Amino acid sequence: MAALRSLPLRSFTRPAATPLLRRQVHQRVPLPYDLEQGLSPFLSPNALKTIAVDWQQGVLSRLNQLVQGTDAENLSVLQTLKHTATNPTQSLAFNYASEALNNSFFLSTLSPTPTAPTPSSSFSQSLLRSPLKSFPSLISHFSSHVSGLHPSSGAYIWLVTDQGGNLGVLGTYAGGTPLVHQRRQVAGESTVLGEVIPEVVASEGIEASEGEWQTLPPSQASQRKASGGRSGSTSHLLDNMSPLAGVGAQGDRVGKAIHPLLCLSVHPHCYLEDYGVWGREEYVRQWWANVDWKKVEESFAGFTKN
Repeated sequence: MAALRSLPLRSFTRPAATPLLRRQVHQRVPLPYDLEQGLSPFLSPNALKTIAVDWQQGVLSRLNQLVQGTDAENLSVLQTLKHTATNPTQSLAFNYASEALNNSFFLSTLSPTPTAPTPSSSFSQSLLRSPLKSFPSLISHFSSHVSGLHPSSGAYIWLVTDQGGNLGVLGTYAGGTPLVHQRRQVAGESTVLGEVIPEVVASEGIEASEGEWQTLPPSQASQRKASGGRSGSTSHLLDNMSPLAGVGAQGDRVGKAIHPLLCLSVHPHCYLEDYGVWGREEYVRQWWANVDWKKVEESFAGFTKN
């Protein structure tokens, strides 16, 4: 019997890595607080897991599938949002990137040990000078904005400000976000809760220079909603709480750009676990107990100081 012929070792050598294997894949990163502890009294551990793990990972997985093989596959979530904002053929990728960013912002303004509002902060002083004049009135006004939504509405409700310190409540729907507008970013962080950006890959994407980031012109909020559902209506706190198309609708009385301070997701999957099908009102009421007002105050001061 003939001896078996030995094959050269190189026949089994693993092929060298190709650029495809280095493709950016968005993955969740840990929350800044303990998932297993939940956010009492607002969210149980299971409810928090649904929002921060199950939902966020599902959004990112679908985003990964959509951008694979496209010029956006090596971009971060934020860069993808900017890159697809003006391209109607990539609207679905925009929507998923927007959802990941919005959900991240919502989670980032929460804390298991939140700080109470500081009466002497510039944010508190600005609120006192507004028609609302108090935190209970702000809570009531914000909650009323949520109550006006359809019971099954998937929306984010935002507290926003302009550079003059004027406050407003903004609703965004169907992939809308005040964080980015036509490749411009509002928030200062380029990483969201839900993405890991390898240095070698991130450097190959579109550069996101903070010097180029601007805020959303509020006069264009309703226009974006009409053209693609990417923004909603704003309720301005300086006009006796009447709904307006944008914070800038009062002309010189307010600024021309808005900045998000905090955000609440009112998607049904957020409250079904703890509050039931018709528990949205109680969900909103409990949310205030875990808002990290220190972050809100720092964000307000940083944006309005100039």
